[in-house]
Amino acid sequence: MSICFSRELNEEKEAGAVICGAGPAGWIAAVAAARSGLRTVLIDRYGFAGGTAAAGYVLPISGFYLRGRRVAGDIAYEFARRMEAAGAAAFEFPKGNISFDPEYYKLIAGRMLREAGVEFVSNTYVCGCVTSDGPDGKRITHVIAAGKSGMRAFPGRTVIDCTGDADVAAYAGVPMQPDDPERQPMSLCFLLEGVDTSTELLAPYIHHDGKGGRGSRCDPVREFLLGIDDIGDFCGPWFNTVVTGAGTVAVNVTRTDCDATDTAAFAEAESRLREDMFRITELLRGRFPEFADCRIAASGFNAGVRESRRILGKYTFTRDDLFSGRKLPCPVAGCAHPVDIHAGHGPGQKLTSLGALSFVPFDSMVAEGFPNLIVAGRSVSADPSAFASLRVQGTAMTLGEAAGRAAAFAAETGLPVYRLSGSGFSVRTDFE
Repeated sequence: MSICFSRELNEEKEAGAVICGAGPAGWIAAVAAARSGLRTVLIDRYGFAGGTAAAGYVLPISGFYLRGRRVAGDIAYEFARRMEAAGAAAFEFPKGNISFDPEYYKLIAGRMLREAGVEFVSNTYVCGCVTSDGPDGKRITHVIAAGKSGMRAFPGRTVIDCTGDADVAAYAGVPMQPDDPERQPMSLCFLLEGVDTSTELLAPYIHHDGKGGRGSRCDPVREFLLGIDDIGDFCGPWFNTVVTGAGTVAVNVTRTDCDATDTAAFAEAESRLREDMFRITELLRGRFPEFADCRIAASGFNAGVRESRRILGKYTFTRDDLFSGRKLPCPVAGCAHPVDIHAGHGPGQKLTSLGALSFVPFDSMVAEGFPNLIVAGRSVSADPSAFASLRVQGTAMTLGEAAGRAAAFAAETGLPVYRLSGSGFSVRTDFE
């Protein structure tokens, strides 16, 4: 059964950029757009910026450096250094991952948004869009979002989809990549406090620095979990410092397969993950003295989604592009993270290190025939292998910065965003 629902909505003042989703890609895109002179509106369901990083305890920020070379954008780097100056972040070399305190992440990201003049519409859920056909394609005229004040219509010259699940693109009718039969699972990360991190079991593994060629997965704990017959799916485990809290670690160990765009399935999956979180914590308490006095201090607002929708863009970034290092037109974000494919079922993971530095092209962020929509973050156009590298935070933040700057360039030139590549638009990629 279906019903027809219609109503008149309050139309907000037009913005140069309307950005949907304030995760790592979205809030960086907002700062970039506002600093470029656009009136910028950022819409998010949470009351703070940071998305899964800040609300889901996904630590560390990876994809920042490749073999000692920074490949993440300037705004992301500024942010990380500001957290470091506050004593809330640590650059973990030689790998170049960045550990951080999630609460300071929210604080400093919020400061940067306010300093840039971004209008942050928080506690509001993007739920649709209005489109209009024109000579250059299907233009999004309004983003529809709902909050406690009701439904509102946000007009924008450029719309940037940083929802992670390509929600706005899907509402607008953008074609998507085919479903991946080996879709990567989701995980519910959490914080444990009261952990003794000083011992040989944990001290080397709470800093994902790669010193001495050491991996970040805690294999002694993994071997124990592999011996538990009824544990079900799990990953890692990975433990990570939160920098400011002695004895507190972020934990990534739960895992379940789920279509994140299916609301009912998502709810059931999160229930399973929460049960698994408590079950695994009890197992750790009973087996390892380091965890004997620990307790769950917090868990993610939502499960962290590794893979869902990706647009079928003007160009699809591929595994061959990733490993060949070929120069594609209008490069915008370097890939530094290995191809990291988590098995949908069981404890498996396939990790393939990168060789030559490769860059995601801007044409993977736009779709032909959608003149004012840019997609940033893990929903860009990529095949499963390339996606498995670029989905991490450092790359997402850099894609967000490119999206914000592209919105300003489109406003200045009047060009459809799918024609920016080759038009003179570029972003800086020559970091130290």
